[in-house]
Amino acid sequence: MTPPAGGTSQATPSPATRRWDGPAFDLLCLAAGLGLPLAFAPWEWYPVAWLALVPLFALTADSRPRRRLRGGFLFGLGLFGFGLHWLLPTIHTHGHMPLALAVPTWVLLVAYCALYPALFALLGGRMGGSPAARYLLGLPLLWVALEALRGILFTGFPWLTTGVSQLSGPLAGWFPVVGALGTGLAVAVINGAVLWGGHSAWTDRRGRALAALAVAVLMVGGGALLGRVAWTQPQGEAFRAAMVQGSVAQTAKWDPERREAILGRYRELTRGALGVDAVIWPETAVPVFADQLDGALGPLLAEVRHQGATLVTGIPERVWQGGNKHYHNSVVTRGAGPAARYRKRHLVPFGEYVPLSSLLFFAEKFVPGEGTFLPGTDPQPLTVGGRAAGMSICYEDAFANEVAATVRGGAEVLINVTNDAWFGRTIGPHQHAQLSRARAREMGRPMVRVANTGLTFATDHRGEVVTTLPPDRPAVERATVQPRGGTTPFQALAGWLPLGLLALLGAYVLISRLPRR
Repeated sequence: MTPPAGGTSQATPSPATRRWDGPAFDLLCLAAGLGLPLAFAPWEWYPVAWLALVPLFALTADSRPRRRLRGGFLFGLGLFGFGLHWLLPTIHTHGHMPLALAVPTWVLLVAYCALYPALFALLGGRMGGSPAARYLLGLPLLWVALEALRGILFTGFPWLTTGVSQLSGPLAGWFPVVGALGTGLAVAVINGAVLWGGHSAWTDRRGRALAALAVAVLMVGGGALLGRVAWTQPQGEAFRAAMVQGSVAQTAKWDPERREAILGRYRELTRGALGVDAVIWPETAVPVFADQLDGALGPLLAEVRHQGATLVTGIPERVWQGGNKHYHNSVVTRGAGPAARYRKRHLVPFGEYVPLSSLLFFAEKFVPGEGTFLPGTDPQPLTVGGRAAGMSICYEDAFANEVAATVRGGAEVLINVTNDAWFGRTIGPHQHAQLSRARAREMGRPMVRVANTGLTFATDHRGEVVTTLPPDRPAVERATVQPRGGTTPFQALAGWLPLGLLALLGAYVLISRLPRR
């Protein structure tokens, strides 16, 4: 159809779409949302993501805003309800929040995340341009721009970003070039091509159907070819690390009566792992503060130093400011070389601090610790075993730009320490581990990731796991990775890519509204 001058083009629903009109199509949107998490870890059925957005794209052809909003919201409820179901036991069991409060909290988070697909369907119905332009450019840009926005607003929540699901597939070659967000754009383009190609074939327009197929092949083939490019180069000798997984239950971690047993476990595991460049313990590994570490582990630290190794451990720091006691979630190094520390920069809302604390004062009692955690500010790498190591703590590895900041500072290897005991035996640790692997792929740097209860592993610079430990078992494993130098295109793009995608979307909207003959 030809819109009036200056107007927008509304794609005409296909006969197939009209046949699904009503509750049946709502159920299809819900089912598609429920299916999309299967593309992520632990399943990693990445081709699912190439089709899961098709019903949502088709929904934008409906002329009724309320129906688009409803269908998009149902898609979001399926995606985040299933994909984030593990957060409910996390909030209730380990956050010590009563079930009567934990359920509404979880429901609100899922509903908030579901607003983004709902907004996509609502705004997508107003997207201008020809059907080909809408499906292959406008709608994919809208989808990924909203994902970028979700990763920014309210401190950001980039979990289940579509592109991350492609880490094990041919589209992974896009990661070092445009990151997970840009890879998500390629996924959305494939979905648009499937819909446009299917509609063209239905209406017997074979030329357009072949063109849609060519676009999808270009996305997949381009990723496969880019995957062969060596964006970074080996730098220096191999980095040898001992990954120490204490496997301390979250309920036991801060029990004073178990403190010595926990320290003893780490001493025993570490003494059997020396002869490496670095011994790495997980986030808040031992139940002492940083100013107590030398007193609690003096003989072990002397032994580590004598062996020429560096101990890297997550540990809470306590500081006093203005007469008030605060905490930092930190990593400190001891042993060979000068002592150093890194303070977590991106804190978890309601996990490490309470946003709008004057308004939400009642939530403070559910935040672990005796005071408010403060964020760090310095992304510079730490010297570990003579190599520059870019540090991240817990879910900081979900934020590409924050990891990129450590690499721009000269990091040759990435280290992430985390405590996924909060998530229990759910799919949460698997999703989190996939984010670490994505950061390694984007930056072209190996990643050594040590978790309290798992998943503990080391990857090469392509995010492929080379050494791992079984979860929920006290153990130690040696990993050898090759530090890398050089720059991937994404390292430079990471800081402004979210805003760049929003700008591209704005440019598309303006151009599509220009008068056409």
